[in-house]
Amino acid sequence: MYEHILVALDGSAPGQWGGRIALDLARKTKAVISVCHIYGANMHRQRFEDMEPGLPADFQEPTSLAELRQTHGTLMQEGFEALSAGFVEDYVRDARTAGLDARALLAEGRNYVRIIDLASQIGADLVVLGATGLGCDSGDALGSTTERVLRHAPCDMLIARGAAEGAVIAGIDGSQAALDAAGTAAQAAEALGERLDLAAVYDPEFHTTVFRAMGGALSPERQAQVGLATQEDLHDRIINDGLATLYAGFLDEAREQLNGAAGSVETVLLTGKAHTALSQHARTADAGLVVVGRYGHHREDISQLGANTENLARRAGTNVLIVGGVGVSATTDRDEPAITPIELDSESKLAWDADAEQCLTRVPPFARPMARRAIEASVQAEGRDSVTIADFAAVAKRFGMAQGDEQDQ
Repeated sequence: MYEHILVALDGSAPGQWGGRIALDLARKTKAVISVCHIYGANMHRQRFEDMEPGLPADFQEPTSLAELRQTHGTLMQEGFEALSAGFVEDYVRDARTAGLDARALLAEGRNYVRIIDLASQIGADLVVLGATGLGCDSGDALGSTTERVLRHAPCDMLIARGAAEGAVIAGIDGSQAALDAAGTAAQAAEALGERLDLAAVYDPEFHTTVFRAMGGALSPERQAQVGLATQEDLHDRIINDGLATLYAGFLDEAREQLNGAAGSVETVLLTGKAHTALSQHARTADAGLVVVGRYGHHREDISQLGANTENLARRAGTNVLIVGGVGVSATTDRDEPAITPIELDSESKLAWDADAEQCLTRVPPFARPMARRAIEASVQAEGRDSVTIADFAAVAKRFGMAQGDEQDQ
């Protein structure tokens, strides 16, 4: 099914759900998992320089300004690296505990650009993101980063919203992309231990709406001239039933293609707009995953994403797996390495004295892995192998963390 899965984490709940689904898929297929976090140190550094003209006069002296730039730059770089490492380290350890080949990666830059870069560079065949991230508004159905990655992903993409519990639904429209999606959906259903539904949707109301619009636009004489009433009656009696037969045939074709490759398979023929009907069926069936092709029958060469797939990615209340990429290549053109691997083994060898460990417990849980990494990195840089309360205090001061009695006040 998948050989190399890229999971992008940002600390959000949807992102964490995506990570769990990726683990479930990887356990079945023995896929390699690369987990990344993208940080924007350069963007913040540039914004700080943009703000410099407005700083107080005592900071405008060249020496003071240079020192301020250096301090801020170091704070941003080390802080973001520690933050990123904190997001991915626990996940990698959990994956390795489960017997998987898992790797932690950091990258600097715009989040959606770098995720696309990484997917191309490491040869990922699946990229996993949460539907929304930490910066989402309450009404957001799809975060801007996820939407941008979706439009350019070079491989399959899973958009996570919750646990992958319940039926796996494959959207079928007779296209080769849909048949490919059905095969992937069958493998996903097996990996997740769920039944597979093949669902096809046709829209009997569309052409009726067209006829009504024509009737409103044409004069009675013109309607009689083109035989509008006759054509509408013929359409109602023949075309709609024909569409139902056609899409039922698409379901039979998909089932035949699976040819016993899936376990429990059910088929359902729905009516309405494809994305709306699939979303409603997913809710009714308590589905944990909807699988669709990136494109349908009516793809144009300029298209990056089919309209029904795009709407489904936004509106489905569950996880959505889009099968097929757009064939983009990496856009990275930088002097520094694009990917920074994190070696976890060396991180676990440092000893902490009791006072330092006690101070660490006072750091909020979500930030504790980041704080631990920042402190250990500082100690290792000095060539030492143990962490003291003085080390904790020094790094806490650099990063503006309260410590000791200050936290108790």
